[in-house]
Amino acid sequence: MRWRSSTKVVGALYQERENAKLELLGGSQITGITYLEKESDEVKLLSASKFDVNILRDTTATGVLYRDQSAADVQLLAGSKIVGVLYGVTSVPGLKLVRVAHTALKLVSGQAVKGLLYLQHGDADVKLLSDVSDLSITAAALLIGVLHQESQMGALRLVSGQAVKGLLYLQHGDADVKLLSDVSDLSTTAGAQLVGFLYRDEALSQ
Repeated sequence: MRWRSSTKVVGALYQERENAKLELLGGSQITGITYLEKESDEVKLLSASKFDVNILRDTTATGVLYRDQSAADVQLLAGSKIVGVLYGVTSVPGLKLVRVAHTALKLVSGQAVKGLLYLQHGDADVKLLSDVSDLSITAAALLIGVLHQESQMGALRLVSGQAVKGLLYLQHGDADVKLLSDVSDLSTTAGAQLVGFLYRDEALSQ
């Protein structure tokens, strides 16, 4: 019987040091995730091609193996730097997050985003972008907040720009999701599609 995984690694979120900005290691670069099972000192390897999110939920991720575009050798991203693993499920649209650290970090997938509130430099009026499939008009703007809806009938919620820790976006024609962790300038997202955003849940961080 051939293995057919319904999940796919989109990327690994990491920080070089505590309180540094979030970085994203692209899913196409990741070859595997090393982990420790509870009450065990044996390091095991979870292949990226056979990714099973249930394994990571009950274990401790100790590292991410990746192949850098500029080098042929497989390298290791230390577990102490890993914040979470982004993944997608074949049958369900949108991104999901397995948090490895920083329990206050939450992900909202792009399908739930109902608008971006932004401020163009030199302008006093906040504007709303309700179509997040093209971020062109937000180029060089400051992110003020994100409106999202958890369910079709749910209330509209606002996450303040100060709480947003990163925008996940996809450039047209590109297969790899990218992360913008500095939302004071949205220039690099011009023409891109928003696929999700990461934010710090203040209720969980207290």
